[in-house]
Amino acid sequence: MVSVSCKQEAPATTEKKVSPWFIYKDGTSFKDIEPVKEIINSISVFGNPPQSFIDECHQNHIEVYHAVGGSEANIDSSEKIEALVNGYVDDCKVNGYDGIDLDFEHLNPDIQAKYSGFLQLASQKLHAVGKKLSHCVSFYPASYRDKDAKMFYDPNVLAQTCDLVRVMCYDMYFAPGVDNPELKDRDDCMGVGPTANYPWAKEAMLFWINRISKEKLMMALPAYANDYIVTGSLKGRQVYQSVPDSVIGVLPPPTWLCYEKVNMYLYDNSKGDRHLFFASDDRSTEALLELADELKISQVGFWHFDSVDPQMWDVTDKWKKK
Repeated sequence: MVSVSCKQEAPATTEKKVSPWFIYKDGTSFKDIEPVKEIINSISVFGNPPQSFIDECHQNHIEVYHAVGGSEANIDSSEKIEALVNGYVDDCKVNGYDGIDLDFEHLNPDIQAKYSGFLQLASQKLHAVGKKLSHCVSFYPASYRDKDAKMFYDPNVLAQTCDLVRVMCYDMYFAPGVDNPELKDRDDCMGVGPTANYPWAKEAMLFWINRISKEKLMMALPAYANDYIVTGSLKGRQVYQSVPDSVIGVLPPPTWLCYEKVNMYLYDNSKGDRHLFFASDDRSTEALLELADELKISQVGFWHFDSVDPQMWDVTDKWKKK
């Protein structure tokens, strides 16, 4: 007689991870991270922190990527690509970074083949020395107009070469774009609205889920607001805080936009101008974290660390522990 157990094994739980960008400048230090160090798994640093900063992160079990940008001119020859990638490897080996986070944006789609070669070489050389490759990707403007639009990066190559792909779920509306003539040809700059909302962020993540495995995807959330002057000549700006400043009198309570899942303030500033302010705050962050759970995305981040307020950290901590 054979005994058969009907007990089912519980599915493995994927660890939730939080990985914000961090802008290192004079006067910053690990003390800025200290209050939330238990929440953070890694940071991607713009700037050049001292070795002691990276060491303190590692002592607190926080991985450190070096965030770097670039343009077509940086990769317009095989010699430049080789030198650039060797520089990344040396940077990691000398300074102790765990990997490189590529933040190349708005390059010409015609360079896709060359960019793929760049990614393949970077992946090969970084992985050979035990380091990681991360890449930032967007969902504007071509992606949501044409699902098959050619981008300067090939999603198939990203999937093959990168350890982490950070989907920048923000700049749905790019507030400075409404009055910036240099950006008149970018359709993601026009209009008035939040930097992200729930339906758009969901569409963005679904786009990339169809191209990159979920295990490699990070849902990058905004920690800044779009603020518009709506009297006279329309002007917009990005505000790195969750509530308006320079308000006449008492700040009116926000209106919760239930479809967008964003708080909106209508207020007058100290100059008497009427403003529309679309917030990224704890309530909108909580909604986007619920979306991450719905989509089974286990990694989230923020642009950027300095503007994540305590209430946003609280809801993120609860999400991570849930």
